[in-house]
Amino acid sequence: MISQELDQVKKAIITIHRDLFDESPSPMKLQKLCYYAQGYALAEEKELFPEDFQAWQHGPVIDSLYYKYKEYKWHPIDEEVSEPDGIDYEYLQDIVSAYGRYDGAALSTMTHRERPWLDARGDLDESEGSNALITKESLRDYFASKLKANG
Repeated sequence: MISQELDQVKKAIITIHRDLFDESPSPMKLQKLCYYAQGYALAEEKELFPEDFQAWQHGPVIDSLYYKYKEYKWHPIDEEVSEPDGIDYEYLQDIVSAYGRYDGAALSTMTHRERPWLDARGDLDESEGSNALITKESLRDYFASKLKANG
């Protein structure tokens, strides 16, 4: 089950993506946009939603979000979404503006080069399945170092 907080974040991301790019994100792209949103939020000592990501073969995934949209496969999510409530819309708009120009596969490749996914998977080959937890601490530390490096 998806928490209320994650539900609001995914509604906002879908809405913003549609506004900026005139299309909906695919499920994979939505997962990765949620990952980047949560990572940068944690780096600023905020948590957007309580769910944890797992280090799946194609990058970070929240399993409940995966099962909600898995029928769309690689296609854009065409579900009608209501107006998100209680969300820092400007913050999410910055994330979607920065990362939304990439497709889901490109975002997946990006996450495969980042410490949180790599650390969670350990010695597993990229082609192997895994449900290893990506800790919020590893997200916070990684994205805090990115923010510090980029000023």
